[in-house]
Amino acid sequence: MKKSIYLSVLAALALTACSNESDPVFDQSAAERLEQYKKEYAEVLTEDGGLWTMEYFTNSEEPGYVFVMKFDKNGSVNIAANHIWIGGEFRQETSLWKMIADNGPVLSFNSYNNLFHIFSDPANIEGPNAPTGESGDINETGYGHEGDYEFQVMEVSEDRNTVRLLGKKRMYNIFLHRLDPSTDVEAYMADVKNIPSRFSTKFNDLTMTDAEGKLYRVYNMNTGIPSIYPLDGDNVTQTVSGNGIFTLDGFRFMKPIEVKRADNTTFELSSLSFTEEGAMQGENVVDLRATSPMENITRVDLTWTIDPESLTGKVKTLYDAANAALVAALSQKDKLGACDLTYGSVAGKMTAQFVTRIGTRICRDYIEYDVEKDESGNVLPSSQLHFSITGGNNTSIKYDGEVPAYKAWKDYMTGNFTITVNDPIIPDVVTMTDVNDPSSSFSMKLK
Repeated sequence: MKKSIYLSVLAALALTACSNESDPVFDQSAAERLEQYKKEYAEVLTEDGGLWTMEYFTNSEEPGYVFVMKFDKNGSVNIAANHIWIGGEFRQETSLWKMIADNGPVLSFNSYNNLFHIFSDPANIEGPNAPTGESGDINETGYGHEGDYEFQVMEVSEDRNTVRLLGKKRMYNIFLHRLDPSTDVEAYMADVKNIPSRFSTKFNDLTMTDAEGKLYRVYNMNTGIPSIYPLDGDNVTQTVSGNGIFTLDGFRFMKPIEVKRADNTTFELSSLSFTEEGAMQGENVVDLRATSPMENITRVDLTWTIDPESLTGKVKTLYDAANAALVAALSQKDKLGACDLTYGSVAGKMTAQFVTRIGTRICRDYIEYDVEKDESGNVLPSSQLHFSITGGNNTSIKYDGEVPAYKAWKDYMTGNFTITVNDPIIPDVVTMTDVNDPSSSFSMKLK
């Protein structure tokens, strides 16, 4: 087990009372030992450049915040931040810190720092991000964010590169992680700030797979307060939520949440880390990513556009032949334009469509996707795409008859294609590869 340095005043006093042997440690009084720990922890904070990142929580309603702090032996600390309460811009400010005694060693930020103490200031929360009451007025509870500015030192890792603190008032775990002294602080903070953008509102619904292969819906991950419910359960009574913090490694909940299975048994989830592929995983969780490509392609609210520069193999040959035939039959300006998979209203019903453009004319082919759904109507994951043309508008039917090469290309597009995505979290580009001919493929971009 990894060793750590622990301190408990009660334990220290107990050791004093129970020890009858002559030992340098036990020959000291509790007060002397406390002073020794204060000195040691202060040394930990200032050694090796004294540069740390802090993962900070204020309350259970807000996501966590990341600071970078440089502790100096002269009692000053430079704090860097770029959180929303200072407009999201990178700022630094120097103030004071001290290791004090209060039921054990306590790290105190004992002079006001506008970037940090804004969270422990009881003043009303103001600004465009301020919470509001039912009347819409700015929150005026007189508690502010309810954050701490003094922290008990609970644990220092054996390598002295991680410190676990406990907020004196709120009792939230706050972590310090040592940074290399050569770290570009502004660049580091920018990288951390950009992590939530890995989660798009376009793909707000993510799919999580647990160790037993059960599926869950995860949403609002980009807010730092995700919610989770079992796909084969009830999204009202079985949804659990928890606030957390984004780091370069992934996401950590302020405190572990109990995820509900459909049978109401639970498992604990405390953090998620990015995989090499770019998806996420955690204890009891083997995978977290955007919903299946099939589900996204068949969403009524999304339009996918074929990238003509991505065509390879047979699909390119047929596309080029269709273009040449259209030009020969019509005119130079009547080349194939944008080609989309989308939805549109037909007889008052939203209908899947393969839309192609010939010059200024729009051809609509009505299609049906080959998909499977569960009892709740959720589109089941599939690694293949196939659709059938069930009809078309007059323009499409006209050119199908006049230009056989154009129809041949469309017919080929109704074959079986394997789906792969560019990004498991934001799959805004999908590549379709012919199941029977891997050299033939094309990509579609979210429009």
